[in-house]
Amino acid sequence: WPGTALGSLFDAGLGVYYHVVDIFLAGIVGVGMYFWFSGRVWCRFACPLAALMHLYARFSRFRIFPEKSKCISCNVCTSVCHQGIDIMNFANKGLPMEDPQCVRCSACVQECPTGTLAFGRYDAAGAVRLDRVAASTVRLRESPPAGS
Repeated sequence: WPGTALGSLFDAGLGVYYHVVDIFLAGIVGVGMYFWFSGRVWCRFACPLAALMHLYARFSRFRIFPEKSKCISCNVCTSVCHQGIDIMNFANKGLPMEDPQCVRCSACVQECPTGTLAFGRYDAAGAVRLDRVAASTVRLRESPPAGS
């Protein structure tokens, strides 16, 4: 195999070969984990910013509050959740959304067809105060078409 890429690996010594094999296997394991954990593996398990956001979410007074009587169990809220949280389960039970993986992106609040979900917070006395202004998602500004 002289003159080939595989031959040059053997010529450089087995140390380089082991590194190439390690990187290759790590890639296979990484891709396998991605599909096993339904995507966003880095964001959910390794990202330091996500860890800070989870810490904030755990001690924050801000929550997503459902109105149980309005929920029709359509599962739209859960299907649009970027973090893969079962929001409909919280809504059906009438419990505030207190999952530390929730990053308060408002996708579920926006997409709920019956307006079951609303942002709110606990005040100093422990009473729930819902936001009067509806949540809105952040949208990127579209650039004008070419030639306009």
